[in-house]
Amino acid sequence: MAAQSAGVRIAVEIVVDRPVAQVFAYLSDVRNDQQWWSGIHSSRRIGDGGVGTFYELDATLLRVRHQTRIEVTAQDPPYRQTIMVRSGPLPYTAHYEWSPLTPDRTRFNLVAEIAAARPWARFGPLLNPLLSLLARRYFRRVPALIESATTP
Repeated sequence: MAAQSAGVRIAVEIVVDRPVAQVFAYLSDVRNDQQWWSGIHSSRRIGDGGVGTFYELDATLLRVRHQTRIEVTAQDPPYRQTIMVRSGPLPYTAHYEWSPLTPDRTRFNLVAEIAAARPWARFGPLLNPLLSLLARRYFRRVPALIESATTP
């Protein structure tokens, strides 16, 4: 029997009062995600951070603990990055984009395409708004973290 799946698209935008290179350095390194996404227990980078780098995550999402392996599949520092889940229960591709608004202010956009299989598919039509809500909630933490950790 084939696994049920639900297609989900998440879009998030934040603005950070720091230069594009600093925001890129922070958000393009998935190891930093555990500072602002509370479901990530640990992360490990295999590679230099560029295309071909893998990140291994131990995470909990919607009360389900899982292991996920993510690969950086495209990158144009400090403006674009694409990551893709290579193994794990929630396959997704995330496209990150950084745009300088001023020399010291950056817009960050995330668009993630998720093919949710079991156990998440059981949420049906609620999965998209639920994951969107979680993503917005956690990404709202990012500007304060970057702004407090770096000097202008």
